[in-house]
Amino acid sequence: MSIRSVDELGSHLIEELKWRSAELDTWEGLASSCRHHQRTGVLRAGVALLYAHWEGYIKEAARAYLEYISLQGLRVGDLRDELAAVALRTMLGSGEQSKRSSDHTSIVSALRTELQRKAHISHERSMIRTRSNLKFDVFEDIMHSIGCDSSRHELQRAMINNRLVKSRNDIAHGRRLVIEVEDWIDMRTRVGAILKDVRDQIRVAAETQAYKRADPEIF
Repeated sequence: MSIRSVDELGSHLIEELKWRSAELDTWEGLASSCRHHQRTGVLRAGVALLYAHWEGYIKEAARAYLEYISLQGLRVGDLRDELAAVALRTMLGSGEQSKRSSDHTSIVSALRTELQRKAHISHERSMIRTRSNLKFDVFEDIMHSIGCDSSRHELQRAMINNRLVKSRNDIAHGRRLVIEVEDWIDMRTRVGAILKDVRDQIRVAAETQAYKRADPEIF
């Protein structure tokens, strides 16, 4: 089903986080109740699961927001700069690759025309570039691209990079790593708080039409 209204977007964001949280609740219960000799393997798998939901939710939440914006019938020139850049990504990318002034001139001319056209924002999951390694700087870039704020989670940068992502990579490459239940619960709590904030930021942005440019003038 297409996401055309704020309520549809909000419901989608809630449901996406709800099933992920339920799965992590189940895993937390399993890790807390299993026998000591089983716990190491369970928690190693739990880190991989936590990372999967970290990457999966950020990607899906951003994708859903782009879908919602794409279906609002706006011109490219109506969008705030970050989202206009997403809409014009292919054209901007070709200009970056070319070194010819004539190509750059053609792109500027095309941009003036494109700003008047209806915005088509691709919202396939592949458009949200997590690079299969969602470190904090990648999270920052995704949040910036949709006009949301990552700076409020700056204190979690080290946790995301050094504990969650690095541990997941070590486990994925077969390295020995012992995780304690308390460490996993702490990571899960912090990641969960970020995901809830992303959900809330996107919902508020949709409600307040923060995706629109304040003064949609053609440059």
